[in-house]
Amino acid sequence: MLALVGLGVQGVKSMTLEGFEVLKESDVVFVDGYTTCIPENFVEELKEIIKKDVIVIFERKRIEEADKILEEARNKNVSLAVLGDPLFATTHLALILECKKRNIPYKVVHNNSIACVLMNSFGLHSYKFGKIATIVRHSGTPATTIYFTLYENLIKKLHTIFLLEYDVESKEGVTPNDAFKTLKEAEDIYKLGAFSDETFVIVACRIYRKNEKLYMGKVQELLDIDFGPPPYSLIIPSDLHFVEKEALKLLFNLGEVEINNSKFIKKRVGYLIDKYVRNTKEALKYAREKITERKIENLFENIECYLDDTIRFYNLGEENLAMLSVGYAEGLLDALRFLGILEIKW
Repeated sequence: MLALVGLGVQGVKSMTLEGFEVLKESDVVFVDGYTTCIPENFVEELKEIIKKDVIVIFERKRIEEADKILEEARNKNVSLAVLGDPLFATTHLALILECKKRNIPYKVVHNNSIACVLMNSFGLHSYKFGKIATIVRHSGTPATTIYFTLYENLIKKLHTIFLLEYDVESKEGVTPNDAFKTLKEAEDIYKLGAFSDETFVIVACRIYRKNEKLYMGKVQELLDIDFGPPPYSLIIPSDLHFVEKEALKLLFNLGEVEINNSKFIKKRVGYLIDKYVRNTKEALKYAREKITERKIENLFENIECYLDDTIRFYNLGEENLAMLSVGYAEGLLDALRFLGILEIKW
C-alpha cells in the first residue's frame, strides 16, 4: 500500500495521530523534499519520532517517475510524507492516479495546507479569497496569467494568495521583491490598476517556522526589506469588511491604514477599447498614406465616425455598443485586406 501522509505546515509538530501511526507502521518512508524547502532539523526530528530511517527525495523527476516507490508499494507498506496537505500539489495527485491504474492500494492522510493557513491567520474572511496562483521565475513577459489572476480577484472584491516558487534542486526562487517587479512590469503593459507602489500587501515568510516573519504595508514601504530565506507567500487583500479591518488593526497593530486594493481597478473593457481604438487609428493612418482615391476616402471617414462612436458610447457607459463600434471600424479596414487592395498588419 502507498500512503500519502500530510505533515501540515509545522512539519513534525503538526502531524496528526493518524499520520504518526501510518508512518510508524510503514516498511519504507520517503519524504518529499522537492515541493518546498524542508525546515532545519526536520528530517532528524521525524526519524526520532517514528523510530525509522527516512529517504528524502530532492528531485521532482523521482516523484513524478516513481516506479520504484509504486512497485515497492505492491508488497510493502510505503509512505510518502509531505509538508502541508499531500494533495495540494498536482505532483502527488499523479501518484494516486498511477496507483489506480496499477491496482495498487493507497490511502491519503490529509492535513492543513499553506493555503488554508494563509486564509485563516490574518483575520481575513476565508470565503472572500479568490483563485490562488504561484509566481515562478520564468513566467514570461508580461506575466499575463499572474496579473490577470490578481485583476479578476480584485474586480470581484476577492483577496489573492500568491505562492512564490522555490526550486530545491537549484536553490533558486522568487523573492517578494521579484514578485513585486513581475507584477509591476505587467501593470506597465496592461494598465488596469491591479498593482502599484500603493498596493497594500501582506508578505508571509516561513509561516509557522521558528524564524517566521510577517510584513504588512504598501509596496513602496517594503521594497528595501531583506525578507530572509524562503519560503514566501503574498496576500493582496481586496475591499475589507469592517471586521477584517478591525482584526488587522488589533492583531497586528496596523494603525489607521486604508486598505482597499479593489478601488484602483479599471474595467478590462476600458483597456481593450483603448487598445483597439489606438490600433485602428494607426492602421487607418497607414491606409491613408497608401491609398489616396476619393471613393476610398469616404470609407475612411466612415471608419473615423465609428471610432468617435466608440469613445462616445464608452463614456456614456454603453460598453457593448462601444465594442460593436470599434469592431465595425476594424471590419471596414479588414475589408480592404480581404479584397487585396491593401495589406494591413494589426
